Amino acid sequence: MGRGIQLPLVDPQPNPMGPLKVCRQRSVTLAPAEGAKHWQSLEYGTDEWQKTYFRLRNSVEGYNGYAKNPLAEAIEASGTRRIRDIAAQTVLLAFQLAHANRRKIAKWLETLALGGERPRRRTHHRHRTKPLGTWTPTGYLSPTG
Repeated sequence: MGRGIQLPLVDPQPNPMGPLKVCRQRSVTLAPAEGAKHWQSLEYGTDEWQKTYFRLRNSVEGYNGYAKNPLAEAIEASGTRRIRDIAAQTVLLAFQLAHANRRKIAKWLETLALGGERPRRRTHHRHRTKPLGTWTPTGYLSPTG
């Protein structure tokens, strides 16, 4: 117990004086300087915090899905990296992510009109659809007269 470098050694044997102070106290007081590294500019859980961090999280998750594309890098399929060492796996994964970054940047550059030329690729726009309230199944249209 407690053999790691960062872990303090704790004597698990009962003590006639009772448990140590660290085991008896119900709260811990930290100086402001000790908690400063965990400070956030946005208060946790507020609407502004949710708006900011959910947007960031969505962009990260979207990129993860992009990199997991089975027709491109397929980072989810570890079988494409046939090597056993975790360090080597990490290096190969880094190369796959770098390739995904390069692919994404190249795709973005194709949508730009540089030097007055037309872009080589159009930006992706969703197709406009009719409102659901205007749809009627075939055979149920009332005759207009």
